[in-house]
Order: sequence, then C-alpha cells, then structure tokens
Amino acid sequence: MKIIMFGAVFAALMLGLCAFGPATTVRAEVLSIEDHLAIEVGSTTEWEGGDYVALNMTKGDSTAWFGVVYGNETHSNSVTIVSAHLRFLGGAEIRNEDGAMMVPATGIPVLTIYIQKLAMLIEFSDDGYLEPFSGERYGAGNGLFDFQGAGGTIDDFALGSLEPVYKIVDLNRSWERSEIEETRTLGTTEKEWTFTLSAKNVLYDKIWDNEPAENEDGSRAGTEADGKVHDIAFQFHLGTVLDEFNVSVPWYRVTYADGAPIASTEMESRTYTGTSLTTEFKFDHWIKDWDYESQDNLLMLETATAFGTFIPTFVQDWMDVQFLNATAEDAIGIAELETFTGSEGDVTATDTIPEESTRLSKDVIIFRDNWQKVGEMNWVSNVTVDGEEKEMYFQIHAGQNIDWEGENHDGYVHGILFLGGYIYPMGHDIFHDPSYISNALFLDIGVNLGPLEVIGGLIGLYVMVGIVVGVIAISVITIRKTSPKKW
Repeated sequence: MKIIMFGAVFAALMLGLCAFGPATTVRAEVLSIEDHLAIEVGSTTEWEGGDYVALNMTKGDSTAWFGVVYGNETHSNSVTIVSAHLRFLGGAEIRNEDGAMMVPATGIPVLTIYIQKLAMLIEFSDDGYLEPFSGERYGAGNGLFDFQGAGGTIDDFALGSLEPVYKIVDLNRSWERSEIEETRTLGTTEKEWTFTLSAKNVLYDKIWDNEPAENEDGSRAGTEADGKVHDIAFQFHLGTVLDEFNVSVPWYRVTYADGAPIASTEMESRTYTGTSLTTEFKFDHWIKDWDYESQDNLLMLETATAFGTFIPTFVQDWMDVQFLNATAEDAIGIAELETFTGSEGDVTATDTIPEESTRLSKDVIIFRDNWQKVGEMNWVSNVTVDGEEKEMYFQIHAGQNIDWEGENHDGYVHGILFLGGYIYPMGHDIFHDPSYISNALFLDIGVNLGPLEVIGGLIGLYVMVGIVVGVIAISVITIRKTSPKKW
C-alpha cells in the first residue's frame, strides 16, 4: 500500500514549480488521463487521519488532489471528501526598477480547497419546537430540523429549544472499504472508479426515551436490545474527464524592489495550452434497517462543509498594487445558494449564510471566489425510500466566514464554512445520490519566483489545509456537545 501525505505531495510539488527558469511542458501525442493522474490508496495523519482513496493529479502540469478520507480500525474518522487544486489568476513577467528582466514568465497562483465531512445520522420528529416564552410551537410539518440557537454563526450554534430527537449514530468510526473497480473507460480521456465504504450492524450512539439517562444531555447509549442499523454505506463513483484547449491568460508586467511589487501594468493577454480535468464525486447514500420510533419521523445526515482559497502573501501584495489596494476580503470564498422564504416564486440568491434553519429551493450550491466558479455541490430532490420515490430537502443550520492570516505572513486563507443536513423521509431502505463536481484547469505557465525569495510563502499551502480541517473538526465537536434533547 502506497503511503503519501497530502502536505508532502504539495511541498514537493511547490519546490518543483518554484525552480528558476522558463516553464517547460512535455506532452504526449495522444491526450491521455494516465499522463495527469493516478488512482491512489494509502493512510494519512491529515484530514483527522485514517485511510484514503484519491485521484492524485500531481503529474505533468497537473496540480490537484481529489480524495476520500475515512476511519480505519486504529483511527476513527468520519467519511471526508477533499478537493484541492492549484490555479492561476494570470501570468506575469517580473522586472527590477531599472527595467531589467528578472523572471520572463511566471504564473500567479492560489490554492482552492473543498471539504465535506459526513458527521452523523439523526432521527427527529417534525413536530416543531416550543418557544420558551410565548409557548407557541414553531416549525411543525415544514420538513426541516428546527431549533432555536443564539445566532447564525458556528460560534452561536447552541441548541436550546428544538424538535424532539430520538436516536443518533455518530459516523466518526471505522469503515470497511470494498475493492476499487474501474467501472467506465471512454477512450483515453474519460474514466470512472467505484468503491463503497460501509459500516454494518451499527449500535445507536445515543437514544432519548423514557429509560434512565446516562448523559448530561438526557440520552443513554444504545444496546443490543434497541436494535442495530443493518448497513450504512456510501458508494463513491470518482469520474474524471480530460480535455485540452487553448486559453487566453491575463498578463502583467510587474516591477519589484526590495522583495515586493511596487508597480503592475496589465499587458496584452497571452495564449497558453490548457488541460481541463473535470472530476465528479458521486456518493450514493444507503441506509438500511434504521429502527425508527415513528414512520412519520425524519432522518437527517448532518454534514460540515468548507470551501476556501489560500492566497500567498506575494500574490496579495501584487493584487494590492494592480487593483489599487484590494483588501484580503476582496478574494473571499463564496457559496452561492438559493433559499425559499415562503412566498410564491420568492427565491433569494445570497453569498451569506442564513441565520436560521433554512431550506434551499435549488438543488445546488455553487462555490466560487471573485475570479471564477471552482466547484459545485448538487443533489436531486427525490429520494428512494422502500422502493418509492419521495421528496427530500437539504437545509443550512449555521455558518461563518473563514478569514485567517499566517503567523509568519506566509499568506491568507479566505472561505466559508457551513453546517447543514440532507433530510429524508423515514424508511427501512433509503437511497440518495448527491455529488460534488470540481473543474481544475492546468496551464503550462509554471511558477518561477525563486530569485524573489518568496518561495517560503507557499509553505502556507498546507497551513490552509490545517486551518480548514481544524475549523470543521471544532464544528463537528460542537454538534456532539450540543446533542439534541427530546422534550
């Protein structure tokens, strides 16, 4: 089994990209996926640890890693989907104050990260919750998991009054992986691999009923007598399509002095060969034989999702000069979503997280920054329950922006994090198939900044990884600590 750490991959990658000199790319005569990626399995201490299956695209001019990390027998973890790729905002030639050429051609790089953690399964009743002071019931029959918290941010995600909850299964555990099968090949430019992560005969971690409570939140641990979930499985279809085309790249002449840009002028765009790898994580949800309290109850798959961009300091410095003191927030990561507010045809596009439990009216969340779309999370609104097609919802609970500057001024992390859940009608056999799609465009520009002594800024690439994973981990812990109470 090949063991490759994500941080080590990017560290080696960046050292290679930052070598001084013009970028060169050797291309095969036939466009082939094998020239750009390899299917890879291994173990890691990153992403909260465990085993992984990944499409490693750090080959040739490719700079991306798409993977699924999951818990094993020695290190429990939730199933975690990871997408990370380097991309260019444009290209530049670097000159000194006298106009002498320092670097004839270099890309202007940023790193984009997407993470989704499948945290837990929660059975609840859509009866609404009681307002503490008015005594009125709120949210009954709306198909959402309704609660009253202190606010819409992760820090405020404290569950006070809420709809009744009956059982929880924590998905931070060991998972069994099937064999990886190559299930589709179309010429040399399209492939798909399939594998399944499953946990069988799973006890309920927490139950709220009339039995004596064992925990401060009023719950008790499930026993054999309470039954087991026969099978919880996530079947992954990792598909990728390769394409090649010419792309017009914005180009800049940048003047450097004392290790920092002092001027930047946009020049005529240049045409470069681009290689596009569109990758789709389709992950089918299978939940079999949940012992539900009532057939009218709902089952929610709680998730934590983060999207963000790491901007090296030297790139931010260039942005400040080129775009007249653009602030770090000008490059923030954005999740575009549409929410339903109750009025006929009333749909709101927003780049902020709602401050209450909110159902999305469109089955997609678009992830972008101020430059371009970089990915999308989508699902179908129908779910198969005991062989019948029924309707499901995805809702947002809480979220917040991620804004962080490296301690050594290596760079800036900007993004967005939200907690949400797929909500399904109750049944013995539940099947649903959401997906995440990412498009990584690779250009044969290279990053050639060695003589400017700014290579150290790229160390922050895996600082970005640590920050985003850490925020998600804290959020999931918050969910566990504020586990719902049945009224």
